[in-house]
Amino acid sequence: MRITAQFDTVDDAEFAAAAIKSLGEGVFDVSLTEHRKKVHRDGDFAPMGFFTNLSTGSFQPMTPALSDVSYSDNSSGESVSAAVDVICRPSEARRVASAIMNRGGHDIKAR
Repeated sequence: MRITAQFDTVDDAEFAAAAIKSLGEGVFDVSLTEHRKKVHRDGDFAPMGFFTNLSTGSFQPMTPALSDVSYSDNSSGESVSAAVDVICRPSEARRVASAIMNRGGHDIKAR
């Protein structure tokens, strides 16, 4: 039986793969695949509050608002997720799925 699952981080996928491998002889193969996608970061600021008080006649200067910009610790500008692919005996499917879910796996499919 083949079971595949998606993980939000490579670390979660690696921990799940290690847990699955420790299940014993009913698990024949465990492989991990990384998915990379480019994340857009332009580094610009958002001019907040420039037009807020036009009706009152007061002027507010443009100020950069950087609080809504999120940065990851990945300096290459890529988001990395992962998938785990497991080949096991059908009798081990519940234990494998449990190990996947306990480590943050989702979109679990069995074939």
